[in-house]
Amino acid sequence: MVTTPMLWLAIVLAVLALAALLVAFLIPARSRGRTPVAYLSRLTALPAYVRARRRLLLGSLAGLAVLALTAVFALAGVARPTVQETISPKRHLRDVMLCLDVSGSMISYDAEIIESYIEMIDSFDGERIGMSIFNATGVTVFPLTDDYDMAKEFLEDAHAGFTSYGTEGLDFIAPTQPPVVTGSSLIGDGLVNCVESFDRLDEEERSRSIILATDNELAGEPLFTMPEAADHAVERGVRVYALAPSRYYFPAPLEELEAAAETTEGEFHSMSDGRAVDRIVTSVQATEAALTDGRLVTLFHDRPVLPLAGTGIGVLALLVLVWRLRL
Repeated sequence: MVTTPMLWLAIVLAVLALAALLVAFLIPARSRGRTPVAYLSRLTALPAYVRARRRLLLGSLAGLAVLALTAVFALAGVARPTVQETISPKRHLRDVMLCLDVSGSMISYDAEIIESYIEMIDSFDGERIGMSIFNATGVTVFPLTDDYDMAKEFLEDAHAGFTSYGTEGLDFIAPTQPPVVTGSSLIGDGLVNCVESFDRLDEEERSRSIILATDNELAGEPLFTMPEAADHAVERGVRVYALAPSRYYFPAPLEELEAAAETTEGEFHSMSDGRAVDRIVTSVQATEAALTDGRLVTLFHDRPVLPLAGTGIGVLALLVLVWRLRL
């Protein structure tokens, strides 16, 4: 690919070279330092003179050839030759939804989970992430996306809301506790809402996971029980990784939560384990993520090595010829 400025440069150099040749041929012989000599034919007939003249002629022709090739290589280098390449980058087809119970008993835990989730984003490369919260009803904070900068802004806003109990940042109380809905901590409904957040179910074979943080303490009449919500997740091919605080005196809800997670081929972790979130992240990333071709990308690579190398070799060859011919 030769740009317009480079083309004009080549034309100017060619015109200058032709002008120099015309000037050289038009200068009279006397002005070029020639002096008449008597009996010059005897001198030019000597074998040594003939050999020297033939050597000079051949050397001059070789010099002109090398000079021409060097000029071609130099012009090619100045023109910046490029190679066009069209690639289709691979991207991971893994979706992860963070599903948080924002009832009063879970707020402090949610803030810790958000911190770990923000750190988890840095290890993503092409995966999509999303976030949903629920209490009496479920609300999507942000849908599945691979815009990690935007996701971090939402997560930081949510963290500010959890640490200030809704007085700053994300207001999680009003949208998840509408007056028309009775009860709270409707976990089954919240899980179903998270499952419904996954798209492209019939278009792409993706790895779909939910990180569900809840104590499973039901306080109302949900539309879906936890087992029904787990079955719905199985139908959609979604794994549920449950994260719950320890409950020594009321273990039954956590047993139900653990069973639901295992039904989806997910895992159950207790928040008493300081590395519970890290373990869930490792499990999620270990799930097989399909790879597919991304959008076609056209790249242009400069390839100046050959013309520059040819120019360098040509210059060295000219120097050697000049030295050998004693010019």
